[in-house]
Amino acid sequence: MKKTFCMTLALIFTLALSACGKTDAPAVSGNAPSDTSVVAVTPFDGQQNQPISQAGTSCTFDPALFGGKLQSCAYAGNGTLFVLADKLYLYDTGTSSVLATVEAPLRDFEAQAIDGGYVLSGMCDSGMMAYIYDSSLSLNKEIAVNELLQEDFVVSETGGVAASTDGKKLAFAAMRGLYLYDLESGSLTTLLDVAQNAGTASISISMLNGAAFAQDNSQIVFYGSGNSIPEVDGEQDFSIHGSIAVDGSGLKLTKPSDYEMGEMQSSVSRLFFQQTFTQADGTLLWVDRATGSANTLSFSASGEGKDGVYGSEQGNYVATAVLDGSLTVRVYDVTSGKLVATEVIENSDPTYFYRIPSIYLLDGAKTAVVILGGNISEVDTLVSTFTFGE
Repeated sequence: MKKTFCMTLALIFTLALSACGKTDAPAVSGNAPSDTSVVAVTPFDGQQNQPISQAGTSCTFDPALFGGKLQSCAYAGNGTLFVLADKLYLYDTGTSSVLATVEAPLRDFEAQAIDGGYVLSGMCDSGMMAYIYDSSLSLNKEIAVNELLQEDFVVSETGGVAASTDGKKLAFAAMRGLYLYDLESGSLTTLLDVAQNAGTASISISMLNGAAFAQDNSQIVFYGSGNSIPEVDGEQDFSIHGSIAVDGSGLKLTKPSDYEMGEMQSSVSRLFFQQTFTQADGTLLWVDRATGSANTLSFSASGEGKDGVYGSEQGNYVATAVLDGSLTVRVYDVTSGKLVATEVIENSDPTYFYRIPSIYLLDGAKTAVVILGGNISEVDTLVSTFTFGE
C-alpha cells in the first residue's frame, strides 16, 4: 500500500476533514501481505488530499465536494462513483471532479451503468421503482415495477431489477416469476412462472430473489430458492442459482452444496453470491458472466464474510470486512485467490464499528474506498482510502 488517507465529513454546517496516521503492524497469519497497516483517525492537519497513483491511474476521493452527510456510494463505471449525500453526485475519482448532480430519487438504491446512461432501482413507499438516466443524469424514464407486474412483487433491492448493458431491456426477479421488459416496445414477457411449476426435472423454483444479464445480454442469471423433485420428507427450501436465455429456452438450475445465498452483487465480469450472515463459512460463490461457469473463492479464515463481502467494480477483486472493535479489510484477487492487502481501520469512537461498512474497490487504480457511519445519524461519516496489489 502506498498511501492512506482518512477524511471525516461533518454533518452540521461545515465539513471537517481528518487525516490518517499510519503505523506498521505485523502481517496476519497465513498468506497475508507483509505491508499490513493500521490506520488510526487523527484530527485534520490542514494538508490537502493528494491522488493515490497506481500503474498510471489515480483515484482521489474528496468529501469536500459533497454537501451534507455522505451516506453511501455505488459504482457508475470506468472509475466513477455515484455519491449519495444531500444530492446524488456523479463523481470521477480519476480527476476528482463532479460530473453531474441530481436530486436523489431514492435513499437506498442499486445502480447499473448502461450504454449512454444509468439505471437506478430501489424501494419506495409504493414498491420497487426503476429510474433510467442519460449520461448527464437527465431522467429519461420512470417505471413503477410492481404496477407493471400487477399480480407479482419485486422484494429484493440487490438484483431485483437487472438492466442489459445496451440499455434495451430490464429483467425483474419477483416472488412468483422472472420477467423480461422491452424498454423500446413496452412489452412484458414472463420467462419463469413459479405458479406453473417452473423448474427442471430435479428442482422446482419456489421463489426468485435476484437476476443479472450475462453472456452478451443473451442470458439471464438468477438466484432464489427451490425444492427437490420428487419431494423429500422434511426438506426445506434450499438456495439455487440458474440461467435462462432471453427467449425463454435453455433453463438450467443448480443447487450449491451446503451454501445459503443471502444476496447477489453484480460486477462487470462476475456475479458474487454472498452467504447469509448465519451461514458464512469463509467461502464465496461466484459466476463468470461471460461463460456462466460457477466457481468458489476461499477466504483466509473460517466464518470470514459475515460482516460483509464486497465485489470490485470490474469483478477482479473482492474485499471482506471483519468487525471487532475496529475494522479489518482484506482484499483478494479473484482469479488467483490470493490475499493481496490487509488494512486495519481504527477510531476512538466505537460507534463506527457497530454496523457493517460500505466498501468500494476500483480495479484500475487498485484503490479501496471505505465508508463508516454513513447510515448512523449520531456520527459524522468517516471515509478511508488505501491501495492494494502491486
